[in-house]
Amino acid sequence: MNFFRRWQAHHGFHHHHFGHGRHGHPFGPHADADGFTDHLVARVAAKLDLDDEQQRRLAAWIGQLRGQRDALKGLARGPELAGLVAGEQFPRESAQQLLDAKLDALRAAGPGVIAAFADFFDALDAEQRQVLRFMMRRFGHGRRQGGAPWSA
Repeated sequence: MNFFRRWQAHHGFHHHHFGHGRHGHPFGPHADADGFTDHLVARVAAKLDLDDEQQRRLAAWIGQLRGQRDALKGLARGPELAGLVAGEQFPRESAQQLLDAKLDALRAAGPGVIAAFADFFDALDAEQRQVLRFMMRRFGHGRRQGGAPWSA
């Protein structure tokens, strides 16, 4: 058993703590229910041994992610999307406008998301950063063959 498996077993780090598996994606449709942000911050804070300021920065980053998700969700649902398939011909120009609006929303929210994560990451010490890297590998990419999506 390698070090990280022992660490995982000892610390009880499992995907279901973050809403994975049968319970949905952590930023999915049920993320707003039952204080999800507070729960996520508490879980990560316990794993990384975060102080109050670090927890505040983590909550700010999660808030930025949720704001970005909410902006995109508003563009992806409703009459605009239904209208794309309502007629006999697919309205390519309208679909392109909807896509452009989504991309604009991502571009507008992107700097805030990046800045919030940078503030959180820069507030961590070296040991906390290493644990975070391990958690992110396990949380985001642990089920895939080959590890991180950017690895060849």
